[in-house]
Amino acid sequence: MKAIYLLDTNVVSEFAKVKPNAHTLERYYENISRCAISATVWQELIYGVERMPKGKNRRTVENSLDAIRTNMEIIPYDSFAARICGELLAKCSASGTPSPIAASQIAATAIANNMILVTHNMHDFEILCKNSMLKTEDWWQM
Repeated sequence: MKAIYLLDTNVVSEFAKVKPNAHTLERYYENISRCAISATVWQELIYGVERMPKGKNRRTVENSLDAIRTNMEIIPYDSFAARICGELLAKCSASGTPSPIAASQIAATAIANNMILVTHNMHDFEILCKNSMLKTEDWWQM
C-alpha cells in the first residue's frame, strides 16, 4: 500500500519518549502501513541523536532510529520537491512571512508526493498551507 501520511520530526520523536502522546501512537498504529518520513526528517533525526551525549538515552533513541530505518519508507527530497520548495520559499518571503527551510522541504516533499503531512507543529506549516496545496493533520488532538 502506498504511503499517504508523511510524518514530521515531532511525530517520529514520540516513538522514543518515555511517555509518548497516546493518541499520536494510536493513530500511527492504525495507519502504520500508510506512513513514511521524508529525507529531511531523517536528517533532522540523525542530527538530533548525534548531538546527544553518550549513554542510555542516546542508545534508546538510536534503537528507535534503527527501527524507523528498517520499517518505514524514507521519501527522497528530489528535484520536483526542490522546485516546489523554491517556489514556496519565494511566495512566503513575498508575503512577509518567511518559512524555515527544513519545514519548507518537508512540506514540498508532501506536496510532490500527494501526501498528508502529520505534525504537531502547525505554526511552522501554517504559512505553507496558505501558499500551497499542503494538507496537514495533527494526531495529538483527541
